[in-house]
Amino acid sequence: MRHLEHRKRRFDSVRTAVLLLALAGFLGISIFSFDTVQAGETEEWALILANKQTPIPKDYEAELTFCDSAHEVDERIAKPLSQMIAAAGKDGVILEVCSAHRSYERQVELFRNKIDGLMRSGLSYYEAYKTASYSVTVPGTSEHQLGLALDIVTPGYTDLDAGFGETEAGKWLAENSADHGFILRYPLGKEHITGIIYEPWHFRYVGVKAAKEITKRGITLEEYLEDIIQ
Repeated sequence: MRHLEHRKRRFDSVRTAVLLLALAGFLGISIFSFDTVQAGETEEWALILANKQTPIPKDYEAELTFCDSAHEVDERIAKPLSQMIAAAGKDGVILEVCSAHRSYERQVELFRNKIDGLMRSGLSYYEAYKTASYSVTVPGTSEHQLGLALDIVTPGYTDLDAGFGETEAGKWLAENSADHGFILRYPLGKEHITGIIYEPWHFRYVGVKAAKEITKRGITLEEYLEDIIQ
C-alpha cells in the first residue's frame, strides 16, 4: 500500500510538472534559466517536451537535414547520430534508422490507420482511440515531428516490438546511447508517466549531459524536467 501511495504521489508530481511545462509552452515562456541550465552544459532546445499533455507549438518548425538516403532529422542532431552509429559499428553492432522526422499529416495518417484496425477488431471508437494512443502518438504530440526522435532497428531484427531490447543492437543502445546525447525515451515500467508502452527502439536526443543523468538515474524526460523546475 505504501508503495502504491508513493507511486501515486510521484505520478501526481510529474503530472503537475508536465502541466506547468504545457502552460509555459502555450504562453511562450521558457522554464529554463541560466540558474538551472548553464550555457555549454545543457542544450535547452533539446529538452523540449512533447507528450499527451504537452502538444507541440503550432508554429514549431524543425530545420531538417538527411541523416541517410531516406530519413530527415533536426540538423543539430545529425552529427551525434552519425557518431553513435559509427561507434556502434566499431563494436560490431549495425544500427539502422527506420523512422525519423514525421510531419503532422503523416502522424494523422498513422494514428487513423491504428484506430481503424482496432475498430475492425471490435472496439468502439473511444476504446480504439484510447488503445491506439499507447502505441501510436496522438498527432501534434509526437517527438518525431520535432525531428529529435528516431526509431532504430538492426539487420536481422526489424520488428518494432519489445524483442528489440534483447538484441545486441538494443542492448548496445541502452548502454551507450547516452554518451552521444540520446535516451531510451519510453522505458519499461514508466508507462504510467510517459503514457506510451515500452519502446526499446525509440531514442530521443536530449544532449549528452541530460542523457547521462537520465540514464544513470533510470528516469524519464518528464521526471528530469520536473527536477529542473522544482
